[in-house]
Amino acid sequence: MLAAADLAVSAADDKRDRHQDDVRRRREEQLAYAPRTLVETQAGRLIGNRLALIGAIWYLLEWVVIFGFASTMRPDVTKTSELIAYYSSNARNLIIAAALFILIEPGRIAFLAGLRSALRQTERVIGLADLALGLMVMSVVIEICRYALDGAAGRMAAAGGDASGVLALVYAGDALELLIPPAVALSMFVASLAQWRSRQFPAWLWVPGLLLAAAGIVGSTIAAANVENNSQAGVLGAWILGLWIWMLATGVILFRRA
Repeated sequence: MLAAADLAVSAADDKRDRHQDDVRRRREEQLAYAPRTLVETQAGRLIGNRLALIGAIWYLLEWVVIFGFASTMRPDVTKTSELIAYYSSNARNLIIAAALFILIEPGRIAFLAGLRSALRQTERVIGLADLALGLMVMSVVIEICRYALDGAAGRMAAAGGDASGVLALVYAGDALELLIPPAVALSMFVASLAQWRSRQFPAWLWVPGLLLAAAGIVGSTIAAANVENNSQAGVLGAWILGLWIWMLATGVILFRRA
């Protein structure tokens, strides 16, 4: 009887030990697997934010500056006397506009930073988002330099500086202006490509984005090659309207998912 009792107690202890080992092993497996599950469920998920929409609206405020301080039509660079008179009489407005553009143009950077932040969990497209942001930063730096040259030309003309110096600043500013649209269009194209690859944005957004950006790249290149033909450059620059709509639409989508 005692031997049978000892065997029963030993069997019960073994069963309890095996149960505890099974519970411990399952708990360790759960703890080890849980972080991977969290990462896997978050990977590829679009993370909304408000920065993209704020950046788009922030950037569009440039029209307030344009109409307020830079709406006067500039004479053709071939009309030297009229050009000098224009810069001399508008020197104050040009300086104010340059200062305000420094504050407003970074809105484009904020927009791309918001889009990049939204795609940071999507490994397949984070490189594209980084490239789009870098291109937009480059375009903003070039544009700020362009307006700074305009302000410098205005100050030189108002101070009675040499006309050839004023013309040099004007031509330098015009040259920089030709570099801005290709950089912006390329940034838009890469960002739209990232939207497509992420599979988190609707086709009605990234398809027009790709097409408009491609038109912008080609159009801005043709416009630069035919800089003397202002009417043609205006038609080819119509893609910029699509850029504004695309930025606002992207910002709204990310805002709603925030």
